[in-house]
Amino acid sequence: MFPIFRLFVWKTVFLIWVVPSYLLGQTSPTLEKIRKTKTLTVSVNEFYDPFYIENPNEFYPGLDVELANEYAKFLDVDLKIIPLRTFDQHARMLEKGDTQVAMAGISSSINRFRDVYFTDPYLISTPAALVNRTALPPEPEGQIVTVQLFRNLNDLTNITGISYSVLANSSNHQFLRDAFPKAQVFSYFTNEAALSELKKNNVNAFVADSFYIQALLQKDSSLRANYLPILGVVQEDHISMAVGKRDIEFLYHLNFFIKELKRTGKIQQLINKYFKSNQWVKKE
Repeated sequence: MFPIFRLFVWKTVFLIWVVPSYLLGQTSPTLEKIRKTKTLTVSVNEFYDPFYIENPNEFYPGLDVELANEYAKFLDVDLKIIPLRTFDQHARMLEKGDTQVAMAGISSSINRFRDVYFTDPYLISTPAALVNRTALPPEPEGQIVTVQLFRNLNDLTNITGISYSVLANSSNHQFLRDAFPKAQVFSYFTNEAALSELKKNNVNAFVADSFYIQALLQKDSSLRANYLPILGVVQEDHISMAVGKRDIEFLYHLNFFIKELKRTGKIQQLINKYFKSNQWVKKE
């Protein structure tokens, strides 16, 4: 029995030794800085409404801004918002410590993981599209159609002659390369430019993430007359918050915050507020 008892003791000591440091009371330098300055500094995407809305309607500052406000209240500190344009800018600000979190509708990826750490996703998106209805085969005449023929982008696989516009070097661009290797795919520096090509009839379909497409439909419901929205899931794109590396304790803290927002239904409330209503859309 003695050797067995010794083995049991050795395993117990080993397990205590590998307990993660955050359970042993290790502090977070990032949280300490936020509490010392009494300010949470968050970067957002300057050109991605309704995640961030410049000069917004009252009570509609943007989904990511509302999340940042919730986290600032959770920490009992003030909030400073910094709009930025590119992922590289977000990453540099985090690395320098000029911001503590990037909440910018950012989809996580292996390549981006080289520069930042990502939280658990707070939203799940997918590649989606607006497709010119004239490029699709007509529905059978004299029949009541009860099933949507084109639920997700994979349903376009067997439709010949469709050309696509997409944001260059995005996850949606990579999806098109993999899923439609023989199709004409034209990439552009901005989503706005890619959408413009669809409206000018230079391509048959504009591809972006599903939240971007839903936002377009809220801003201009007349798009449905000429373009079919295809929003079904073909792959999961995780929209996460980004933080600087080297502070795992802060990452755990943010993940708990996200978990609580999901548990209490706050995330779903924000989805309904911004993607199932057009109250945030500014009147021209």
